[in-house]
Amino acid sequence: MPTGSIARNAQVAGIYIQSVITRTGTGTIAQVVPLPAAKAGNLSTRTDNNTGVATLAGGHGIINTDVCNLFWSAGCRAGMVATVATNAVTLDGGAGDVLPAENSAVTVSKQVVIDTDFDGDLLEMIAMVSSLKAHVDFLDAGSAVLLAKDLTAVEDFSWVANTGVANPLTGNAVASMAAACGDSSAAATLTLGALYDSA
Repeated sequence: MPTGSIARNAQVAGIYIQSVITRTGTGTIAQVVPLPAAKAGNLSTRTDNNTGVATLAGGHGIINTDVCNLFWSAGCRAGMVATVATNAVTLDGGAGDVLPAENSAVTVSKQVVIDTDFDGDLLEMIAMVSSLKAHVDFLDAGSAVLLAKDLTAVEDFSWVANTGVANPLTGNAVASMAAACGDSSAAATLTLGALYDSA
């Protein structure tokens, strides 16, 4: 049977702690996905908490109806729909943090859709990490967000069954993921591994 493990090393107050959690299951999921670099600009107009205009440099590549994530230093709003007038990209809707103040520095990324189907109720273990700042939404078949995760560069997110922490992906099955890089300096790599037990 497939096996997964998560190892952690901690050094706090002069104390060194090492642990390894291992689980077995019937199947695995593995994804290594490139996420294009975000486009840098500023929030030139803030209409309300979920609508604003990001002014970007030429060649940004975003077109009408693209679904994008907007990032700034203290937050992210995901799943916003773009309306483009040259370098002025109006972003509307989505979910997450309310938009920052007008003229804030922002980055905009078109979401990358990842076709990954699994039933979160069957998970034994899941872990993911991005090489750069990113945001990931787990979506059901109706595109409702089941779980939204902001990822700090190289800081992982993980969950393991039977550790006293509630499963964050119970309920509807995951039909896809939508991810975007929030860093304009380079493309990111999103890596995800999951172990499930359908027996």
